[in-house]
Order: sequence, then structure tokens, then C-alpha cells
Amino acid sequence: MTQRAQNSPPAGTGDPSRGSIKKSAAGAAGIALLLFAYYALAWRSIAGLPKAYGCAELFCDFVIYYYPMGEAIFRTGLPVPGYLYSPFIAILLAVFPPLELTASLVIWGILQVLFLFLYLLLFRQLVPAKLPIQLLFVALVLSSFPLLLNFIGGQVSTFMIVALLGMLVFHGRGHRAAAAGLLAFAVSFKFYPIIFLAPFAARRDMRFLLFATVACVVLLFVIPGALLGGGDTLRFCGALLDSFRDSDWVVANPHSHYVPHLVLRLAEATGHDAQAYLPLLRWIAFGFAAANMGLIFLVERARLRHAGLWSFQIAFLTIPFLLKTSWPHDFALLSFTQALLAWRLLEGTKAAPATDTEGRPSRIRAWRERVLHRRVVVAFFLLLPSIVLSNIVFFNLFGDPYRYGFYGFLFWADLLLLVALYVELLPPALRRLRKPQTA
Repeated sequence: MTQRAQNSPPAGTGDPSRGSIKKSAAGAAGIALLLFAYYALAWRSIAGLPKAYGCAELFCDFVIYYYPMGEAIFRTGLPVPGYLYSPFIAILLAVFPPLELTASLVIWGILQVLFLFLYLLLFRQLVPAKLPIQLLFVALVLSSFPLLLNFIGGQVSTFMIVALLGMLVFHGRGHRAAAAGLLAFAVSFKFYPIIFLAPFAARRDMRFLLFATVACVVLLFVIPGALLGGGDTLRFCGALLDSFRDSDWVVANPHSHYVPHLVLRLAEATGHDAQAYLPLLRWIAFGFAAANMGLIFLVERARLRHAGLWSFQIAFLTIPFLLKTSWPHDFALLSFTQALLAWRLLEGTKAAPATDTEGRPSRIRAWRERVLHRRVVVAFFLLLPSIVLSNIVFFNLFGDPYRYGFYGFLFWADLLLLVALYVELLPPALRRLRKPQTA
């Protein structure tokens, strides 16, 4: 098997028949009806839902930031207060003001639903799982607190997720230029998707790294420079840098799941002031991020099955160790990682080739099977609470949006998944690296 085939994510599910699609659609519709019935009982009225989750109105971020940015981009050439994305996205937002706000909100809602649907399709495209796991993913997506919050606020996390997962699909099919364009599109929203270049760097895919660099330069600078002018583009980027430098208010925000900020809040809850340790906490967070990059390197170099897909998940779970904000909607990919790990534990290990050499004593084989079983059990016990902590049902039972963010439940869901991936991937990666590589 070639390195590309081993490192690239699978191209589709194992059962693409028309009957399978009908079963998937029927099952997804049933799950949606059950969850929407629960939501109807829990919330009574959709009108009061945004306020319950800290938003004054539906698509509040679109109304407060995105729509005004579309109005201002060709008039002032500067970001409006609170807008922290690239000038390229500001140019795209300029299509909405001529339509007026009401029509723009309808279109924005359609885009939110469309990209959520694409998110569901991309899991089916990337993960060769059977129907139960596919339906589990549907249930996780439709009951995900980060995704609900993304929809209510009219945020852009689903747009970024679909672009990044699409990058995996196109790269797996050998379309590096299209994959690089999708990565650049995600980077033009927020700059942290650059971290998803780590798996390609680990496998030394220099062509893709070059394509990605060119695509980012084109979307972030060339196109805005051509439409706004070079001077206005530089002023726009300078204003963004000033906003990033003046973002110390994030430290005290209870919804920031950046690890150093969470530690400060927890220390404050116990009556301790740990502000002086913030620089040290940031370095510790960088250390954990570096360890995760090391795991990506091991997974890629060991050529584990679906290495590219697993490396992508590790990079995603690293975000709260690097991103200064790490808002709840930034965890919108949790449901994908949870379903992918469930597939690995329930189905994926069955299809994995045996690692024992023929002729090894049976008692040693039995011991290895017990170790594997224990590792799977440990991973399950990490996966299940991660699903619970990031689920809308738990959020509703907890009943306090402020304290839910204050205690960083989404970070703990992220961390549990990260530990589970270490438990599940690190031993086979080290074992494969110790064995001589065969052609």
C-alpha cells in the first residue's frame, strides 16, 4: 500500500447503495423528529431561545458584526468594532446589505442549514462506518451545544468545518489545489486553521504546503488588495492586529475555553488570584500543544490506518491550548471526533489487521487481546462523558449558561477526547515505528 493511500482519509462509506441511503435518510429524519420534539418541550417557544443562550436575537452576531461589516467595507475600508476576520470575508459580506436586513437574515439562515447538511454528508464521505454510527453522528450533531450556539448566533464555525473537511476529501482524491483553496477559505475566517497544516508537514507533503501558502496569500492579500487597494488592505490588517493586541478583556470572559483563562477562573472560584501566573500558564498550554503535534508526527510516520483523519482530529482538539478566545462554537467539530472515535472502538478495530506474527505462543496473543480490550474500555469511559458534557440535554439540565462556560465543560469534553486518542493511537503508533517498515 502506498503512503498516500495509508495517510489519506477514506473516500466514502462501505455501503453506498440506494437502499442504504434511504435507510440513512429515514433514520436521520426519525432522530430529528425526536430531538425537535424534545426541544419543543424544553423551550416551548423558539422566540425565547436566543435570549436563553445569551443572544439578544436570532443570528445576533450576523446583525451586530457581519451585516455592518458588509456595509462598511467599501465605504471606510476598516473593520467595524468586534469584527476580527480578514478583509476577504468582509468583501464577501458586502453582498448582503443591498438585499436589506430581513432578506439577508433569511439567506443567512438557509446557509446555516445548508452547511449543517454538508457537515452530515462529509462524515458519510470520510468515515466508512455502517448505518448505526452514521445515525449516531446525526444524533450528536443535532444535539450538540456548540452547533446549536453557532446556529443561534449566526456564527461561521460550520462554514469553517465544512471547508476543512472538504479539504480532506479533495486532498484524498489528489486535488491539492482545490484542497488548498478550502483551507485558505477557512483561514480567512479565523487564522487558527493554519494548525491543520501540521499533518501535511509531518508527512512531508511539500506540494500541498506550497499550494496552501499561495492560496492563503491570494485570499488574504491579493484579492483584497485588488478590490480595496493595497493601502486600505494594509490599514485593515493593521486595525485587526490592534484589535488582537487589545483583547485582554477575553481573560475575564466566562465563555473563553482557552486553557490558561479557564485555570484562572477555577483558581478564582477557590479564592486564589493566579493572574501573575498567566504567562507561565500560556507556556504550559504551548507545551501541551507541542505534545499534540508530536502525536500527529507519530501517527503520520507510523502510517496508521486513516492517519490523515486522526491527525485532523488531534489538531482540532489542540485549539483550546492555542486559541486565545476558544468560544463555545469553536468546538463545533466535537461531534465528528466523538462519532469517529465511536466507530473506531465499535467497528474500526474489527477491520484492523492482526499485529501478532504467526507462530507466536497463544498465551501471548491472549495477553495482547486483553490489553487491547482494556484500552478500548478506557477509551469508551473517556468518550461517553465527553458526549454528555457537550450535549444540549446536559446543558439544559445544568440550567446556567454563565456557569456552564465558567467551569469550561466544553474544554473538559475536548480534553477527554484528546486523552482517549492518546490511549487509542499512541500504543499502535509506537509499535509500528519499532517494527521494520516493509515495502
